[in-house]
Amino acid sequence: MVSVNHFQKIIFIVALGMSSVALTGCPGPGDRMSLDETAQVSRKGNDVCMSIHDARDYQPADMGINLRGTPPKEKEFNFSPDLKIVDGALCIPPSYYHFMNGNKYIVEFVLHSANNQDKPRNFVVGIGVNDTQVYNFPLTDREILRPYGSIEVSE
Repeated sequence: MVSVNHFQKIIFIVALGMSSVALTGCPGPGDRMSLDETAQVSRKGNDVCMSIHDARDYQPADMGINLRGTPPKEKEFNFSPDLKIVDGALCIPPSYYHFMNGNKYIVEFVLHSANNQDKPRNFVVGIGVNDTQVYNFPLTDREILRPYGSIEVSE
């Protein structure tokens, strides 16, 4: 015969398990964190270009170009950028955004694919401008989501 005390412990454990699932939700495919990618930057004519590895049919769906150190609530994003990836490069002309000399920018963008709709790609690129040169600079862990212990790009 099951004692009342033993029965209360079973009820408590079952209730605890059910409430934790109700409060946290069930794990699923939407719970997986996707890491950010980054890209090498270069200048082609007056355009600032980022090389996109394995571009396939991916195209930008939104883009944010902000000065480094801009608080998250003050960042500006364009959710329909009129930019295209051509020959593995996403180029930003001065008519879209003018990069000022001596500044550092954090460029964030998401690429979507018509053939791979459930796998968007997130990019974060640190772009510095010095006279006519553009260069990558290392991003902090607050600026990019990457695997623990990954190697940073040197400045």
